[in-house]
Amino acid sequence: MLYNCRIATARPDARKSAGKAPSHARALVFRDERDLSDQLGGIAEALAIAPTSWVPSVLGLPSSWGSVPYSEYELVWSGNAQRLAGYLLDIGVPSVPGRAPRWVPRRLASLLWHPLRVVAPTPKRSQAAEHPHEAWFFINGILTDDAVARLNGAYLTHLFGRPVTLLENLTDSAPVDLLECAIERFGASSEHVHAAFVRLMTALKDPTKRRVIVVCHSQGTLITAVLLELLGHVHEHTKANRLSGAHADAIHAKAHAEGVRVRRDEIKPLSARELGKLELYCFANCASHMRYVRTASGKRLPWIESYGNEHDIVARLGMLAPSPAKREIAIDGPRYEHSGAWGHLLNIHYLRAIEQAQLVEGQPVAGSEPGAPYRLINAAEFPEAAAPRLFSYLGGANRLP
Repeated sequence: MLYNCRIATARPDARKSAGKAPSHARALVFRDERDLSDQLGGIAEALAIAPTSWVPSVLGLPSSWGSVPYSEYELVWSGNAQRLAGYLLDIGVPSVPGRAPRWVPRRLASLLWHPLRVVAPTPKRSQAAEHPHEAWFFINGILTDDAVARLNGAYLTHLFGRPVTLLENLTDSAPVDLLECAIERFGASSEHVHAAFVRLMTALKDPTKRRVIVVCHSQGTLITAVLLELLGHVHEHTKANRLSGAHADAIHAKAHAEGVRVRRDEIKPLSARELGKLELYCFANCASHMRYVRTASGKRLPWIESYGNEHDIVARLGMLAPSPAKREIAIDGPRYEHSGAWGHLLNIHYLRAIEQAQLVEGQPVAGSEPGAPYRLINAAEFPEAAAPRLFSYLGGANRLP
C-alpha cells in the first residue's frame, strides 16, 4: 500500500496558529486529505513555467553535466559501463516499492521490487570516534539507485565529517518517481517507513546519542513527513516517559489501518528530551505538510530546515509552492532558497553549491556569508536563522551548544 502524511491538526485556522501548542491530540492520518483540486492545482502551479524549462529544472543546466567530484553525472563520465547500464535500467523499468514475493527469482525481484535498504557507513577516517554522540541518516530522493545513494552518502560524509547511514529509497523508474512526488499520496511505501522508523526510534532512545540528524532529499522528504507524523503521535501519548499499553495498541491499530506496517513492540515511549535530539534537514522539500510535533517553553521540536533551488520543479510542489496557503501546504521551520539556481540532483545542484560557498579544502571559510548560497525566505518567522543550523556541522565541526 502507498500513502502519504497529512497532519490532521491542520484545521482551517492551522496556518494562523502555527507555532502554538495544539489544544487537543491529533488524529493519526497519513493519507493526503487535501481536495483533489488542491493536489492537481498544486501540480499545475509547479509546472507553470516554460515547458522547455522542465528538463533543466530537474537535470540542471548543461554547465552542470560535466565531470566533477561526487557529481551524479560521474556515472556517465567514470567509464564504468556496467554501473551506468544498471542505473539506466533502474530508472527506465517501472518497479514496485517493497519486497518481492518469495517465489520470484532473485534477479527479477531485484529489478522489479525495490524495498528500502539500510547501508551502514564505512568511514575512511575516525568520524565516528570524533562524534560519538551523533547519529546521521540519509533518505534519498528520486532517480536514485544504490550507486547514486552511496555517492550522496559519500559527499555528505566529505562535507560534514560524519559517517552517514543510508536509508535507501531506491528508484521505481523516472516516470513513477516523478508521479509519486507529484501525487503525494504515492510518495512513500509501508516498507520504506517501517525500516526507517525502527532505525530512528532506536537512535532516539539511545542514551549515548545527543543528536539524531536526518538529511533527506526530494521523495525522501515525503518519507520523512510520514515518519515525523508517526513519531509525533507516539510522543503526544507519552506521559511521564511512559506509553500506556492502550495508547500503544491504538497507535499500532491506526497505523495498520492507514497502511503503516510497524510492529507493536517497536512502538515505544518518546519523551520530549528524546524528541529534542531529532534534526531534519530537507533538500527540495516537496511534502505538503511537515509540522512541529511540540512547541512549548519557546522550543520547537524537532528542528526542521528546508532548502530549495528557485528553479527546481520538485521543490515547487512543496516548500517553494507558488500558492502554499491556497493549496493547504504547511511546512514548519526556516526555509532557504538558492535564487537563480537550477536542477534537482542533491550532490551537483545542492551540496556542491554549499561547498563552494562555505568551504576551502574541506574547512569552513572565515568571514563567508552566513547562509550563502541560500537566502532565508521566511525571516519574519525566524529572524535568528539567517545562518542555517546545518552549516554548523560543515568541515566536521560542531559549533552548536
